[in-house]
Amino acid sequence: MKIKLSATFEGKCSICGKKSVVFSAGDEDTHKTVTVCKSCADDFGSKPTAEIIEEYGKKDDKAFEEGLRVEKKGTAS
Repeated sequence: MKIKLSATFEGKCSICGKKSVVFSAGDEDTHKTVTVCKSCADDFGSKPTAEIIEEYGKKDDKAFEEGLRVEKKGTAS
């Protein structure tokens, strides 16, 4: 299992349904993702992210499409 995490953003928690600052975690193999708020993340304590994705995640192929790529060019003079 290879897990990817997003930066935080304003959204809706997949677990409690509240709108707040959240992050998403996804499994590259199954393409399941879950969006979690700070409160729910705190409630899970040391529960592995993989278990949270398996229990609450939903399949989302779009989340794993290649997005914007930022590359460093030469330095300005």
